[in-house]
Amino acid sequence: MENDLSDLFSGLVREHSVPGAQLSVYREGALYELAEGVEHTGSRRPVTPASRFAYGSVSKIFTAALIMQLVEDGDLDLDAPLTGYLNLRGLPVGHPAHATTPRQLLSHTAGLVSDHEADPARTEPLRHYAASLLRSEPVGAPESAFSYSNSGYALAAHLVEAVTGQDWWETLESYLALPTGLDLAFVYDARAPRASGGLVSGHAVDTGSGRAEPVDFHIESEMAPAGGLGGSATTLVDFARAFMTPDDAVLDSDIADTAVLNEMGRAVPSADPFGLADGWGAGWALHLAADRFWYGHDGTLDGGTCNLRVDPVGRVAVALTTNGTTGIQLWEALVPGLGELGLDVGHYRQRAPVIRSQETGAEVTGHYANGDLAVEVTRHEDGALWFTLSNGFSGPLVACANLDFSVTVRDLGDMSFDGRFLRASDNPSTITAMQYNGRVLRRAFAPVRSRV
Repeated sequence: MENDLSDLFSGLVREHSVPGAQLSVYREGALYELAEGVEHTGSRRPVTPASRFAYGSVSKIFTAALIMQLVEDGDLDLDAPLTGYLNLRGLPVGHPAHATTPRQLLSHTAGLVSDHEADPARTEPLRHYAASLLRSEPVGAPESAFSYSNSGYALAAHLVEAVTGQDWWETLESYLALPTGLDLAFVYDARAPRASGGLVSGHAVDTGSGRAEPVDFHIESEMAPAGGLGGSATTLVDFARAFMTPDDAVLDSDIADTAVLNEMGRAVPSADPFGLADGWGAGWALHLAADRFWYGHDGTLDGGTCNLRVDPVGRVAVALTTNGTTGIQLWEALVPGLGELGLDVGHYRQRAPVIRSQETGAEVTGHYANGDLAVEVTRHEDGALWFTLSNGFSGPLVACANLDFSVTVRDLGDMSFDGRFLRASDNPSTITAMQYNGRVLRRAFAPVRSRV
């Protein structure tokens, strides 16, 4: 398998103009480590299996693992309200945070906004951020909907700090990285803000020419628990093997009792991550392949991408790290390529759409928002719909009769993304929200301009 795997990987790295990448595959006792390209297009230093890449949102599984360690120690209850651990005085009676639990934070069902901008704090950034977040308007009540939330993981990390009495960075090292031997790095370390973590450089890759421009990884301190870790693909696989049998374990010590640790992958009934995964647990996304779920997570950060899939029953783990924006396309091509090699990796597949039509039976144009994330849906004079993100990315939107939609973003190499509009429960002709990229955005009922 190793030669075929190497040929597949190296060919896809070249095809998608990715400057550097790692692929680590563990399958029934055998580990395959592959590395291609360079860490930085300027230095030309080659990527090795030990090179450290930015994990982006895959960092969340490590924050979730910290929570599980505290659960095993009896310091936290996954299903107990946060009021037992955090000082929520000052919040009005009835505020959703009073009923929010750690499991809801980790499964993105707490009703919190995706991202929230707070004033920077020189000390205790997570406590300061949590207080500001809880004063902001939530997306909805806990368990009312799945809405992917980086903010929720910042609050989960603040919970870790409140219980342990030390900051998230120190806790991650002393509770998780050092005892197990996991070689993790921080994109940003609040204790040493100028430290680089020894990470490779990210790159913005032009899909037409293949030209790659170096990009510095950057993350705000409060977002570190949600997306600020780095390491190698093999480090991710080593972490993943803790969810398999004792014979597969390779870490210096257990992360937590297996029964507790696997709560990260037990499906939360209220989590419907449309557009992202087939289900969600207290940390892991769930991806269906054949007759069972794979655990997984995906991440991007400033010119880098990361993907991890784990089949605890089949004893398989696959991790990909890249330092180019086209790593997204590489992963999408890698999954079917692995399937041709006999490895059917769990990967979310959007459900087949009904007949495409601009006639949805409801007016969908308007402004949709989730915290700092905003989307505007407008209509051309010819009736065609247009989708514009607050970061400037835009493209044509094609809606279905059942209110599912797809968007083709031209600035990202004509990549397509799926979502759906959500009707009011008491008035099916009224659209009140959209679910896009796993996030629920509420609609603001205000006049919206038409595109010429």
